Amino acid sequence: MAYRIPSVKVLEDSIRRVIREQQSIPSQRRFTELVLEDLHKKNPEYKVGEVRLRRMALHRNLAKVTISYRETKEPSRKGRCPVCCSPTEELHNQTLDDKMVELGVKCTKCPYWTGPRRRVPVRYNFTMFGAIVPETKKKGRYAQWKFA
Repeated sequence: MAYRIPSVKVLEDSIRRVIREQQSIPSQRRFTELVLEDLHKKNPEYKVGEVRLRRMALHRNLAKVTISYRETKEPSRKGRCPVCCSPTEELHNQTLDDKMVELGVKCTKCPYWTGPRRRVPVRYNFTMFGAIVPETKKKGRYAQWKFA
């Protein structure tokens, strides 16, 4: 079975089209299915993974991602974000005694964060940003008016 990996531009256009049509997609698997359908219209050999789609939607600001979590008994650790693979940073708070207390860890790029116990992403909900304007419409404050 031969397959092809779509370029960043082709994949970005496909994600934009799917998000614009659907407005909200309740799971990562459904999002992948819809994008693959759109990609197969261009070339039936195109394949794309769920992780690549999620990361591209986050890093390119193509969709707003809401994450549902479950909490584990393991302590949280600083490292790579499980959602977008970006570095994480520790959250600190200062007490009244001028001591620093570690509260948890948060991602530098996406909305992922965890407290003292590690949180694992369970479900992703992809929605359209309110600011996404179809390519055919003009942008700007007075775009609907015509000036002579």
